Amino acid sequence: MVKICHGQCIDKAMSIYAFGPFVLDQTERRLSRAGQRVSVPGKAWQILVMLAEAGGRLVSHETFRTRLWPNVVVEDRTLTVHVSTLRKALGAGSDEDFIETVARTGYRLAVPVQTVFEAPSAPLPSRNADTKPLGVRVFSTGDLAQGDDYLGVGMADAVTTALGGVPGLAVSSVGAVEDLDGARSLGLAHLLEGAVRRESGRLHVSANLIDVPTGRSRTSERFERPQADGAGLQDAIATWVATSLRQSSGQALHSYRPRSSEAYFLQLEARAHLKPFTRLPLLKALTLFEQALVLDPDYALAHAGLGSAYLLMASTAMLRPLQVEEAMPMARRAAERALALDEGLAEAWAVLGRVKMEYDWDWEGAEADLAHAVALNPNSVEALAAFGQFLSSMGRHDEAIEAMEQARGLDPRRVETLQHLGIVYWMAGRPDRALEIVEESLALAPESVRGQYGRMMILDQLGRHDEAMAERLSTLRGLSVAQGLAEQVEMLLRSKGWREAMHVWIGLLERTNRWEGAAMQWMAVGEPERALDALDHCIKARTTYLCFTAQNPYFRSLHGTPRFQGILQALKLDRPTGAP
Repeated sequence: MVKICHGQCIDKAMSIYAFGPFVLDQTERRLSRAGQRVSVPGKAWQILVMLAEAGGRLVSHETFRTRLWPNVVVEDRTLTVHVSTLRKALGAGSDEDFIETVARTGYRLAVPVQTVFEAPSAPLPSRNADTKPLGVRVFSTGDLAQGDDYLGVGMADAVTTALGGVPGLAVSSVGAVEDLDGARSLGLAHLLEGAVRRESGRLHVSANLIDVPTGRSRTSERFERPQADGAGLQDAIATWVATSLRQSSGQALHSYRPRSSEAYFLQLEARAHLKPFTRLPLLKALTLFEQALVLDPDYALAHAGLGSAYLLMASTAMLRPLQVEEAMPMARRAAERALALDEGLAEAWAVLGRVKMEYDWDWEGAEADLAHAVALNPNSVEALAAFGQFLSSMGRHDEAIEAMEQARGLDPRRVETLQHLGIVYWMAGRPDRALEIVEESLALAPESVRGQYGRMMILDQLGRHDEAMAERLSTLRGLSVAQGLAEQVEMLLRSKGWREAMHVWIGLLERTNRWEGAAMQWMAVGEPERALDALDHCIKARTTYLCFTAQNPYFRSLHGTPRFQGILQALKLDRPTGAP
C-alpha cells in the first residue's frame, strides 16, 4: 500500500513524489510514467526535483540559477533550454504540458503533487510498449549510374532523419541492418527497403515495409517525383512510413525545400561522404556542403552538416586536417546559422554542444545543448554518443552507459560508437567490459588502428604489458607515419627491455601530436612528471578527448597533487559539474 504524506514528515532528500501519471524517486534517480521508465538528462532532472519539492508552488528564475549554477553566470537561454528538454521528456507521446510558465518570473508544475513514503514495485521495462522499432536498409541503386550511387545511402538516411523525431517511433541508423536476420537480432518490428532509379528526368522509389517477425510485406508503395523535387520525394516516403505505422495522422513532416534542387542532392551526397569517418571523404563532404550553400544560403540542414564536417576536421582522431583554432569557430558559426534558420535541428544543437565540450570546456553549456539535441531526436546516434561522452567525463557513469548503449542499440555495427562505448566503460571502472566492447569493434573492423590503439591503452593500464606490446606492434604496422618503427621497437624489446622500447613508442606519439596518448603511456612507465608535461601540451593544443581527464584511470594517482589540480582548474573540471 502506498502511503501519502501531507506535511513535511520525511526528509526531502529521500522523498518520492507522485504528480499526474508520474512517480519521481530521488533515491533511485528514477522517473516512471504508468510503471514505465522515463529518461531525463541531468540538469532537466534537477529542475524536475525542484519543481516537485515546491509542490506546485512557483519556483523563480533566480532560485533555479542560484541552486543549479552557484557562483556561475549563465545565459538566460540555458535555463530555457533545460526546461524545454524536461517538457519533451514529460510530454513524449502526449499533448499535455505538465509545466506552467509564469512569464518573466519562473515555472511550476501544472498538476497536483503528493509526497510518497515508498515507491511502487512495478517493473520498469527497458522499452516503452508503444514504441515501434524500425530499421531502414540502404536503398538499392542497381539501375543508377556509378556517380549516382550515393542516392542509396543518401535517400535512406534522409528518410531516417525525417522519421527520427516522430514520437513513439524508434529508428535505427541506416546501415545498422543488412537483412531480415539482422533486423530480427536487433528486435526490430519493421524494416524499410527501397530501390531508387532515374527515368526521363524523374526519380522513382519502390518502397517496401516489412513486418520483421513474420518476414512478410506489411505494405508497399511506389513514389515518383520530378528530379527537381528530391526533397518532396523524401518527405512523401517518410510520411507514408509514419502513417503506415500509425505514428502520424498523415500530415506532412517538418521539412525545408531548398531553392535549388541541386543543393538538395549536393547535401545528400555530402552526408554519404561523412559516414566513412575517414579523411578524404570528409574533405569531399566539406566541399559539397559549401557548394550546396552557394546555391541556397538559407539551407539549414546544409549549415548543420557543414558544422558536423568542421567538427571532424578538428578531431585529433582524424589528425586534424584543419587547425582547431580555425575549425571549431567555423563549426560553431555553421551550427548557429542553422539554428537561426531552424531551431529544431538536433544535429546543430549537437554540434554546438560538442564545440562547448571539446573546445570551450563550457560544461554547463555543453550539457544544455547536447541534452536538447537528444530531446529533439532521441534516435540520433551522434547526439546520444556525444551526450554519453559528456556524462562520462562528468563522472555520471550509469547515465553515460545508458546513453551509449542506446546509441549502440540504434546502430550496433557502427565502429566509432563501439569504440566510444568502450571508453565509457573504461572510465566507469569496468575495464573487462571495455575490452569486450573493443573486441566487438575489431571484429567489425579488424584493421582499425583506433581499435588496436584503444585496446593497447586499456591493457597497459591494467598492467598486462606483454599483451599491450603485441597490440602496439600491430598498431605501428598500420601507421603510415611509423614505417620500420615496429621492427625497431621489437628489437629494443628483446635487447634492452620493455622500458626502452616504450620510450621509442612514446617519442612517436609526441612527434605526431598524440599528446593524450603520450601522457597515458608516461604513466604506464611510471614517469608522472613527463605525463603532466604531455597534459600541458594537450591543453595548449585543445586535444579532442581532454574532457575525460578527471575520470581517466591512468591519472587517478595524480588527483590531489598541485600540478594535476592546476590542469583540472584550467579545464574547469576541478569541481563537480552537472551532477544530479
